[in-house]
Amino acid sequence: MALLNTTVARTFRRLLAAGFALVLATSAPIATWAQQTVTPSPRVTRNVVVRAAPSTTTLPLARLLPGETLPLISDEPDWYRVGLPDGREGFVSKGWTDLAGAQLLAAGKSFKVHVIDVGTGLAIFVEGEDFALLYDAGSQDDLASVADNRVVAYIKAVRPNLRVLNHVILSHPHKDHLELMPDVFDAFQVENVWESGRVNSTAGYCKFLQKVVGESGVVYHDALASNAVRTAGFKGKTCGGGIQVTEGPMMTAAPVVLGGQAQMTLLYRDAHNYTDPNGNTVVVRLDLGGHRILLAGDAEGGERVAPTTPPQANSIEAKLIACCRADLAAEVLVVGHHGSLTSSRTAFLDAVGAKLFVISSGPHPYQSVILPDPAIVKMLKARDGKVYRTDRDDATCAADPAKPGPDADESPGGCDNVLITISPTAPIVIDYFKPVD
Repeated sequence: MALLNTTVARTFRRLLAAGFALVLATSAPIATWAQQTVTPSPRVTRNVVVRAAPSTTTLPLARLLPGETLPLISDEPDWYRVGLPDGREGFVSKGWTDLAGAQLLAAGKSFKVHVIDVGTGLAIFVEGEDFALLYDAGSQDDLASVADNRVVAYIKAVRPNLRVLNHVILSHPHKDHLELMPDVFDAFQVENVWESGRVNSTAGYCKFLQKVVGESGVVYHDALASNAVRTAGFKGKTCGGGIQVTEGPMMTAAPVVLGGQAQMTLLYRDAHNYTDPNGNTVVVRLDLGGHRILLAGDAEGGERVAPTTPPQANSIEAKLIACCRADLAAEVLVVGHHGSLTSSRTAFLDAVGAKLFVISSGPHPYQSVILPDPAIVKMLKARDGKVYRTDRDDATCAADPAKPGPDADESPGGCDNVLITISPTAPIVIDYFKPVD
């Protein structure tokens, strides 16, 4: 029996859309569960069973058909608690459903995800029709700053009229992920900053926090607390002293609405003082127009071992598999830790299920190892996957006279940017891209 008859379904959806329009028009940037709905994923052909409890052995209450939605009440391990039209509550499997909400207000949105070639490092620029987001901006070897900052130059080349970055995410405080970030605050107005809150006593991280606290109107989110003030101390010669950071709403698992048909979920956020800040990597899933892209940062599965080795119990990959396996599912994976053997365990990749992979890497060695590791590339290709790499032309890129940012600068960055295009009428398209600046 269908969940809703045609008349009731139409009325219910109209009420939901009107309610969500009012909530979204008056709410803060962080989404609340009242703004979210659940709908069958694209691979569902018949229906999704709504059950009385979060278990496949419990009583079926109703059936959710493709195209229908139910309001989300709460997020449970592997299940969503939803509300039924008759006032009852039920549970649907995350493996067969997707979150929705903002997409009730707009249809046919397009998105672009740019994995910027910064040499040895990571920077990802995401643009929708009504938002802009930056995940990381760092490098080990492409370090020109101010007017020559490669990340700023790239964004200005593809979006010359952009003035505001709605969201800036620092996955973790390592040089190859943050060194180019301070200039971003001078080039754009930043509305929201997201990071774990784990302090790294480097000049780069110190300068990053200085820019955050100096940005007018910015809302800063970490995994430590809400609406408090914390002090980060630094003893460096070029950047030192105590920096007082005012915390906005704390990072949670609740999806954050980015714009029409777009939201992000901060799947992993941990401010614990791990020996290696890689353990603090903020892992983000982007839901863009019904497609999922997973940004793994430097999330690891353990030490440098064969990919078939199970992830170590205390690793990010193991924790994500244990807590929220269904949430990892994505069509595109920006591969963890630049394609290192420390990441991309088989069990993790099985949970993600991606067939499209992007590796951001360069010629600078990590403890004598130049990434990506060949074994990781081979394994990704063996999964019937397509692999795109930002180090494809590093040998000739240093002398390239027409790359975004400084030309022929003896740096590997700028040549092998990877562009992911999401449109409402076609499958995901990935290709190399070099804008003209």
